[in-house]
Amino acid sequence: MKLHRSIIMMFTAAALCITSSAGAGNTPKAPKAKPVPATPVTPTTPVTPGTPAPTPAPSTERGAYEQIKNMIYDAQYQQAYDGSTRFLKKYPNSSNAEEVSFWKCYALQRAARDMGKSFDCYQTFLTQYPNGNWSDDARAEYAKVAKRLAKAGDPRGKMALDQLNQTDDEGDIRIPVIYALMQSGDEADTKMALDAIHQVLKTSKDADLRRKMIYVLTESDDPTVMDTLIDVAKTDPDADVRRHAIYAISQQNDDPKVIDTLVSIMKTEKDPDIRRHVLYAIAEVDRPDVIKVLSDAALNDSDNDIRTAATYAIAEVDDPAAVSALKSLLKNSTNFDIKRAALYALTERDDVDIVPELKTLALSKGTSEQERELRRASVYALAEVDDPTVEDVLSEVVKSANEDEVRKAAFYALAERGGPKAEGMLKNAALDPKNEEMARTAVYALGDMWDSDKDGFLLEVYRKSTFDSVRRAALDVSTNLGGSPALLGEMIKNERDPNQRRMIVRALADMDNDEAVTILARVAKTDTNPQVRREAVSALGSIDSPAARKALRGLLAVEDE
Repeated sequence: MKLHRSIIMMFTAAALCITSSAGAGNTPKAPKAKPVPATPVTPTTPVTPGTPAPTPAPSTERGAYEQIKNMIYDAQYQQAYDGSTRFLKKYPNSSNAEEVSFWKCYALQRAARDMGKSFDCYQTFLTQYPNGNWSDDARAEYAKVAKRLAKAGDPRGKMALDQLNQTDDEGDIRIPVIYALMQSGDEADTKMALDAIHQVLKTSKDADLRRKMIYVLTESDDPTVMDTLIDVAKTDPDADVRRHAIYAISQQNDDPKVIDTLVSIMKTEKDPDIRRHVLYAIAEVDRPDVIKVLSDAALNDSDNDIRTAATYAIAEVDDPAAVSALKSLLKNSTNFDIKRAALYALTERDDVDIVPELKTLALSKGTSEQERELRRASVYALAEVDDPTVEDVLSEVVKSANEDEVRKAAFYALAERGGPKAEGMLKNAALDPKNEEMARTAVYALGDMWDSDKDGFLLEVYRKSTFDSVRRAALDVSTNLGGSPALLGEMIKNERDPNQRRMIVRALADMDNDEAVTILARVAKTDTNPQVRREAVSALGSIDSPAARKALRGLLAVEDE
């Protein structure tokens, strides 16, 4: 089995680096999933989503691939879906195409929360990669989505689950035989099937076969099923099999022992990865005491990583009470990791008005490094919230924040949201004659926001700003946006720094048009710096056009004179 099952729903805290070795080799495992029949995933504690400025799509295949994974780690699922779609269109033959295809479906499942579209995505993946490196992970998520569709009455879900029940890629005839006996309705046949399952679970050295038997076992209504699952969850020598049994226990909603059983396992289990898996299994249980159990773990467990994981597990519970619990942790917890986890967990939910809490944090005045980090995190979180009042909150942060880093975060958050109001605030800041650092940041934020400088604002900044760093920022952004030759010509005419003029020359060469040729010819003739003149000549030589060749001949004639 080629499993990747502990690449996590969101990353572990920066100091934490735990991977599971389930499956072949030590390949990191995939994000949280509780698959059937493939191995269930153990979600791990996410790391704080990064607070650096938003970056454009990478220009290299490797960069695009790494960015998609980072988006998954940071739970930026819509961005990950969009990035995966772009990647597969641009690099269809990439060696990473299979993995990116999986992340595309995984991100769609969580961003759109449309089980039908997610089902189709995984089905397409499995058709294209039936035995790929990520096929087991895809089958796990596919089974999870199919189960939800079946529960909602969609016949595609039941049909897919029936097909998965019959799948036996290891070629062991016992699985379809046992399943058929259990479905026969005959009491003697059912007992024979259960005895065979118990025998395999007790004696087989094949962990993968034991895992499959757990799935078959859950199809039975026999009252001994729960006790068998508990025994496997506590005693099986293979951690992956124990994780699968834990997930199976979480699906026994009709059994009143399910919560107490999972709590008991969490208290006695030594493996922190399995303990985290128990937390997410508890979140799957449809019982009213789930929030209380998870909140108790978040507040009282002796392991800080488990407390943080419990906070994220609360976010997985589809219940309004989860929102109240997370808000309470955000407001009242004295533990930084818990507050941070609650902040990001709330931001990922779409059934909560988180703006008031984010505003309170963004405008807070605490001086510790952790308090400052929460302020920055709350500002970036505001950029992800679909609420028309966010721009007003960010504007207030820009005006009242005491720290440049927080104000910078607000600028980039405004750029990420976009819109006329955000653009107006950034333009005003870019022309601020008093604060060089904020003006420079505003220019770069506008560069993130725009596809082009349609109204020539960057030239206005270049002409009016008294700060060299701001003027250089305007030049950088204009070049990155493919500024017009006229704009770059104006800039090079007034630029004092020869290195900056050389950069403008290279930007003009990339434009490859006659207007750029005219400017380059002028620079080659008249610039006071010989290196800039040589750069301009080289740029003309790189442009394969009649105008460029004419300009070069003219320069040669001048030299001859």
